[in-house]
Amino acid sequence: MKLKTFSEKPWKVKAYRYKPMPKLFLIPIINVLEVHDAVMRDWLSGLEDTVIKEHLEYPFKLERFFSESARLALANGNKVHDEILSLFNIIDPQAVFLNISTDLFELENKYNKRLISPHEFWHEYYENISKDINEPARTLYKIYLNEIIDKNTRLIESKESLPLNILFYGIDLRSRDELIPVYEKISSMVEEFTLHIARAVNEIINLRERPKHLWHSSLNATRVGISYEETEKFYDELLSRLKRLLEYKAREYFVKILREQARIYVESYEEFLDHKIIEDETKILNIFEGQRILELQSDLAEIVILCQPEDYGSILDFLENNMEPIAQIKLIGLFEKMGPFIQKNRIMQNNYDIALNILGREKPKRFTGRSAVLFPK
Repeated sequence: MKLKTFSEKPWKVKAYRYKPMPKLFLIPIINVLEVHDAVMRDWLSGLEDTVIKEHLEYPFKLERFFSESARLALANGNKVHDEILSLFNIIDPQAVFLNISTDLFELENKYNKRLISPHEFWHEYYENISKDINEPARTLYKIYLNEIIDKNTRLIESKESLPLNILFYGIDLRSRDELIPVYEKISSMVEEFTLHIARAVNEIINLRERPKHLWHSSLNATRVGISYEETEKFYDELLSRLKRLLEYKAREYFVKILREQARIYVESYEEFLDHKIIEDETKILNIFEGQRILELQSDLAEIVILCQPEDYGSILDFLENNMEPIAQIKLIGLFEKMGPFIQKNRIMQNNYDIALNILGREKPKRFTGRSAVLFPK
């Protein structure tokens, strides 16, 4: 498939500037609703209808039946959510761009035009995306998610009940459907390639650390892919040992053992990055258009752009180069809390560097920018 590229960059906004820009904030988020949605779907997929019916009267006590790693994902998702709200209290934003997949154009446009409230939006949103779940699982899913919806409302509203300057941005459904299988392909290879590396390293040096909690949901199956893994210590040790071994006499051994897996991984990862960069351009175009709409609405002092962690680098690069000033805010606490949710992105990116090392190849120039960074620092 031939990827489209933009011949012109209409977001060179300085040419359009007719009044001072509002102060901009950029915050990467892990949405608490998406985490609960993914965990709930994953759990329901393994139950028979007769078992599901037994839980209909006690939907808010279901978490004790989830796997340990899924329960940890929920608990840490709530911590990320609380940290985001604490940042909101500091910023007191007048506007929020919320990055939601644009599967539901009509619903998002209704909200953009202020025809429905934030609470109504979330109810309709999860009413729509639960249509692929069969009864009675869908009944239980809706009851469970209803409690979580209240937590999410402030992600699209400020301290006022319904501000007039909130917009959605995202990509069209076709672009998203093109990216999903490419992402799922490389995502499925992360564990396989890491396992090959670990086995090869373990032949020479025993690894002390072991991963403790791993949990993933499929982007295809749930519309929202969530990864939660407490593997940082294990992976850091693996990476450190492999780098040392590649620098010394063991390099020839690892090149022989891992060369073919490295080649396959590099090809798939670069295909994914090509798609991601095109998708990022679309999102940036939408941010630019949304910014123009907001400027026409009123004189805004502060705007917050919420983004997925993997989009943070490309959007930050765009804002710094085209729509300054970028307001400074301490995100260290947020990065620490969302760490387990972006660990897989970190491994995915680092495995690419390892694979290039094994192949003796330089990273292509187009993948050296912030668009190719999958986890914020």
